[in-house]
Amino acid sequence: MINESLVAPGSSLINRLKDDIIGHEHEQQREHGASFIECYMKEYGASKQEAYVEAQRQIANAWKDINSDYLHATQIPTFVLEPALNLSRLVDILQEDDFTDSQNFLKDTITLLFVDSVNSTSRG
Repeated sequence: MINESLVAPGSSLINRLKDDIIGHEHEQQREHGASFIECYMKEYGASKQEAYVEAQRQIANAWKDINSDYLHATQIPTFVLEPALNLSRLVDILQEDDFTDSQNFLKDTITLLFVDSVNSTSRG
């Protein structure tokens, strides 16, 4: 049943491609191995920018598959699908803006999620 869902493979694709986009330059300096970006460039004779655009296109399509599958889940309860969906959401937040200012970004995000939400719920 879970094998028929697009949530898990879509989540996996999003996480992999996001990681490849963020870490592409660093991984190539260390000769870490082939990333999606490198493979796409070699296979299609594409530029780095074209490979990034293709990765973003595939990420967008994976989100569409995940959302559609999650909203129309009939055989698989949504609570079974939620961990994969939430992992992709977390990766999306953590890799926002290519970690340009990760300390402040993460600090502000965590404050909004936990500190401010506790303060606002305890007031009322």
